[in-house]
Amino acid sequence: DIEILTISEVNVVAKAKRYGRWWLLKGLRKEVAGEAGYQQRLRKEFEILMQLQHPNVVAAYGMEEVEGLGRCIVMEYVDGPTLKEWLTEKPTRRMRLRVVQEIMDAVSYLHTKGIVHRDLKPTNIIITGNGRHVKLIDFGLADTDSHTILKQPAGTPDYMSPEQRLTAVADSRNDIYSMGVIMQQMDLGWRYRYIIKRCTLPIDRRYQQVEELQQAIVSMEGRFRRSMAWLGALIIMLLLLLIGLQMQRSKEQDERLEQMKASYQQDQREQRQQIRQLTDST
Repeated sequence: DIEILTISEVNVVAKAKRYGRWWLLKGLRKEVAGEAGYQQRLRKEFEILMQLQHPNVVAAYGMEEVEGLGRCIVMEYVDGPTLKEWLTEKPTRRMRLRVVQEIMDAVSYLHTKGIVHRDLKPTNIIITGNGRHVKLIDFGLADTDSHTILKQPAGTPDYMSPEQRLTAVADSRNDIYSMGVIMQQMDLGWRYRYIIKRCTLPIDRRYQQVEELQQAIVSMEGRFRRSMAWLGALIIMLLLLLIGLQMQRSKEQDERLEQMKASYQQDQREQRQQIRQLTDST
């Protein structure tokens, strides 16, 4: 069973069932399949994918000749919506933050391998139907220092860093810029605005590594929790103070009532005394 999923200007992506399991196939369109440049690009993507083994990165298992599709990369089939589609479901802020953390983990892993994705965007991030976890896909524009072929500016305009449009040299900070744009679209809240802004600054002023970005988020969340703890303590102290003032006011009111009661009783005694004296006199 082979089912065509997408056809672009260069690639054909299909899913196929073998041994009762679905797989993803990525090959070249017939119109460009015979061109050496595109063959090298597909081979480069395959070689990069075979270096990767991470729970948040799509796994590749081989390259095979498939009838009707030609030479294809065989990858795991990931069932689930893209990040762009998932966000339309209005997930909770906690879920969005978990997804951001998994994206950062995946990109950090790539960078430790010397690999730059260069095409990070919501449609290249799958949220799995089972467990709602991240799977980073489409390494067609990924690059490494070890590859010397197909060195050229590449990416999706809305998510590309300014320097990525001009240079063919892949830089991990290109991915950090793209992550900043993605985080901005995920509506993480006002306290992330500085972190997002720094991701999209000029290359020498943004975070130099994903670990710096992760640490900035941890520090920011820690400061926020401490601020919330101090605020909670302050609110409790104010409540205790108000309760104390209310109790003091109640005590003073009780004392005034006792004084009024005692004064009333004294007046009653004096009036009874005056009546007795008047009666005796009469």
